[in-house]
Amino acid sequence: MNYKKPGSLFVLFLLLLCVVLTGFFFLAEDYYNYAAGSIQAAAQNPTLDKDDLKTLNTPPKEKTELPIRFRNFFITDTRAQEVQLQADFNGWGKTPIFLKPYPRGYFEISLALPAGEYKYVFVVDGKDVLDPNNQDRTEFNGRQVCIKTIK
Repeated sequence: MNYKKPGSLFVLFLLLLCVVLTGFFFLAEDYYNYAAGSIQAAAQNPTLDKDDLKTLNTPPKEKTELPIRFRNFFITDTRAQEVQLQADFNGWGKTPIFLKPYPRGYFEISLALPAGEYKYVFVVDGKDVLDPNNQDRTEFNGRQVCIKTIK
């Protein structure tokens, strides 16, 4: 019988296989130690009954704040150059809110406001103008203003 000596590639393959298997067994041992530690730690925790599981699965109740909704304020005046919104939520003009002009004298702004009742008036080129689309009005500090209710 005639036997051939193993080639250098075969020897390299066997060495590589040994290295890979050794690494696998080291990783497996580390994983086993980790899993065993986790099991022992879990065994030390008290068991949970059905009511405990219900409370764990129930999300905590958050304090509910009033929902914020976007509301549009708009007016049409073909002669207007500038329209400002003065309201109780902006200190009656202390923090100016200018409506964006669009073609044909349409001015609009969309504001995020929580639910509530708000008093407002448009200032068109320096003069107070009540919202023609809102007939809900009142007198406030000697001035006629509109009321917008957000639910």
